Amino acid sequence: MEYGIKDLRTKAIDAAYEQFGSTGALSMRKVGAALGVSAPALYHHFADKQELLYAVADRAFSEFDRRLRSSDSRDPHRVIHGILGQYRRFAADHPSLFGLMFVEPRPSARCFPRDFAAHRLAVFNQLWNAVAECVSDSADGTSDDSLYAAHDLWALAHGQILLWRAGRFENDRTFEETFDRSIERFITAL
Repeated sequence: MEYGIKDLRTKAIDAAYEQFGSTGALSMRKVGAALGVSAPALYHHFADKQELLYAVADRAFSEFDRRLRSSDSRDPHRVIHGILGQYRRFAADHPSLFGLMFVEPRPSARCFPRDFAAHRLAVFNQLWNAVAECVSDSADGTSDDSLYAAHDLWALAHGQILLWRAGRFENDRTFEETFDRSIERFITAL
């Protein structure tokens, strides 16, 4: 197949995203085969397999962002439940991508508190604003209390998901009920 330079890079990311999402592994040879090119041809676009994995993670974050923005509620409790519920569902639907995005270290990963406080994470900003509306001392989402409370809530959800992925719940229903109850207790305590 003939690809333009930019097209091959995009197609390689697409193929790698599909491959990694379904198998949890990435082979430059298999990505190349899926595109009808040699693995060495891919190294003209990616320095190494790790660079392609970073591109897969970036694509997954774009999909993740779209999913988490799907709530159209203005009620802060519903926004919080909606965002974190979508976070849980993304982890269930895409376990390999979730691990790549949130468990594996990445040099370009956003860091707390600097990047979070600078509003560099669009979905986190939505969560932060919803938490700020629930926190009595801040309605504008800029206080340290609401920033740290939103991060604590995100970390609670993330921790619950990692425990579920490690098989620490009796079944999926128990996990979902525990997850929802934990979020509700946290919101109520705000």
